Amino acid sequence: MQILNFDIQFQYVQGNCHDRAHLMSLFLKSIGIVGAKIWAFAPCVYSVDNNTMISIRDKNKISLSERIDWRYHVALVVFVDNGIEIEPQVIDPSLFPNGPVYYRTWLVKLKTEKILHLFTDYEWYLFNSWFPFPELEILEEIEMPEPNIKLPDWFPKEVITDFFKYEKECKENFWLEKGLAINDTAYLFYETHIKPFLDSETELLHDYRKMVGDVFNFETIFRDYTFNDEMDEEFQHKHKKIIATYRKNYDLFFEKRKIQLTHFW
Repeated sequence: MQILNFDIQFQYVQGNCHDRAHLMSLFLKSIGIVGAKIWAFAPCVYSVDNNTMISIRDKNKISLSERIDWRYHVALVVFVDNGIEIEPQVIDPSLFPNGPVYYRTWLVKLKTEKILHLFTDYEWYLFNSWFPFPELEILEEIEMPEPNIKLPDWFPKEVITDFFKYEKECKENFWLEKGLAINDTAYLFYETHIKPFLDSETELLHDYRKMVGDVFNFETIFRDYTFNDEMDEEFQHKHKKIIATYRKNYDLFFEKRKIQLTHFW
């Protein structure tokens, strides 16, 4: 399909599935095809009693565990007439590079017991959730927003959920462009500094895999210019030269994505 050549980084599997799916949705809309999205939720999203995540093999061996863990995963759906019925086909080249697959085949690939799935219109960009743990008294003072869309009756009420369109804060702050740029930057880092040295066991390689193997770590350093428990001040000082280089690369990818997406607005 033409969409697979639309300069989307599918090889960095752990990174920003919602951004890949949304750019593909925008592309289909631009050529007159209305698609949808399928969201797969791990038990940790909808249950306060089950912390199971979606966990798949990291084929690139970027992460130290060689696994990729998600709370949810989302992909683009098109509806195909197979001559008997209209069949939902999922386009997710990060998991199925050879082309669209039946949606149940896509769900099986995620290998998660008690997984829930939901179809939405293509314009819903991002899913978020808040976990109302009783022991956190501060939550009693927070007025939780109602979901932007009506969830099906079977969706558990234990967790307050929300879906966002790509508008207002998202669009004003270029969330889509930033997410795509993170994927571009991370895969360049992997191709240059991790993949050629995977057979070695050095401290440097260990640190690089820790940095890139978790997209939240990578975003912390290169998008947010901040710290977390793993990407702390000492870690970032240790790798300050390569961090400075790839912050520049991220800025270049970000500007490229901003120009690219003006086509859709």
